[in-house]
Amino acid sequence: MTFASLTYDEQVAQLTAAAQAVLPRYGLNGAAISLISYLNNIVFKVIAANGEIYALRVHRPGHKRIEWIQSEVLWLAMISQQTAMHVPQPVATTVGDWLAEVHVETLESPLPCVLFRWIVGHFYSAADISLADVSRAAGFIAELHNFATTVTLPAAFNRPRLDWEGFFGEESAYNPGEGARIFTADQKVVFREIEAEVQTVFHELDALPQSFGVIHADFLPKNFLFTDAGVAAIDFDDLSLGYYAYDLAPSLLLFKAESRYPALREALLAGYSAVRGLPPKHDHYLESFMAARLLASCLWQAGHLHHPHVREHAAEVIAGRTEELKRFLQTGRL
Repeated sequence: MTFASLTYDEQVAQLTAAAQAVLPRYGLNGAAISLISYLNNIVFKVIAANGEIYALRVHRPGHKRIEWIQSEVLWLAMISQQTAMHVPQPVATTVGDWLAEVHVETLESPLPCVLFRWIVGHFYSAADISLADVSRAAGFIAELHNFATTVTLPAAFNRPRLDWEGFFGEESAYNPGEGARIFTADQKVVFREIEAEVQTVFHELDALPQSFGVIHADFLPKNFLFTDAGVAAIDFDDLSLGYYAYDLAPSLLLFKAESRYPALREALLAGYSAVRGLPPKHDHYLESFMAARLLASCLWQAGHLHHPHVREHAAEVIAGRTEELKRFLQTGRL
C-alpha cells in the first residue's frame, strides 16, 4: 500500500505519528501538538511543556529538494538577524541542524521537518481586511524586496526560479507529471496561449533593472498577519527567485472576487509604491502575473491528485479557472 492510496484520515494519522517522533530531536519531549493544516505539507501547532509555542512543518517526501528547504530556513534566518522585519524564526535541533528527517512506515523516503517559533497575531480575510491594513501589508512585502536587492546570497542558496521555465518547464515545481492526464484538449490549448503571453511579459521585465530577486511567492491574507509589533509574514514554503511584482498577484487574484476590488487594488499598489517603485506598465504586468498564478494553480491541482480532498474536486476547479483564463485571453484582464 502506498501513501497516496491511504484515506485522508490515514495520511494525517501517519504524518501526526511522524511529527510526534521528530519532536524529541528538538528537545520537545512530551509537547502537545494539534493539526493546523494539511494540503501541500502538513503543519502542526506545538506547545512545549514550558508553554513555548512553535509551528512544525512536515514535508511530503520528494516534493521539495532538501537544499530548497534548507535555503528557505537560511533566508528566514538572514531576515531575522539582519532586519527588524517579522518572519518565522527557525529553530535548530539539539545537535544544531535546521532540518530533521523522520521515517513513516508507509514510505521508503524520510520526511523532512522544520520547526519555527510561533508568531502571535491575527489574520483578516479578503472580505474584512481594511484598506489601511492592505497598504501596510504591501509596504511590508516592498521592504522585503528592498532587503533582497541589498544582500549577497550565500553560495549554498538554492530555491526554484519563477521565470518562464520555473513556471512551465519540465523542471518546474508546478510540473504535474502524470497528473496532466486530467487536462482536456481544450484546456491544454488555453494553457499554451497563457504561457506564450506570460513569456512575453517576462522578457520585457528581464530588461528592467532590479526586477528579479528573492520573493515570497504566496503573499496573500492567509500568510500575513498583524502583531503588536507590526506586519508579519509566514509560510515561506513557496520562496522563489522571481519577479518582485509577482508578489502582488496572489492578493490581487484573491481580492478579485470582492465587490470593493478597485479600492483593494489601489490600496495594495499605493502601499507598495510608497516603499518601493513599481515598474512601468505594471498594470499590464500584474494582470499577466495573475493569469500565470491562475494557470499555476491548475498545474498544482493536477500535481496533487494524491491528496484525497484535492482529487475529489480537481476537475471542477480546473474547469472553472480555465474559463477565467479564456476571459484574460479575450480581454487582457481577469
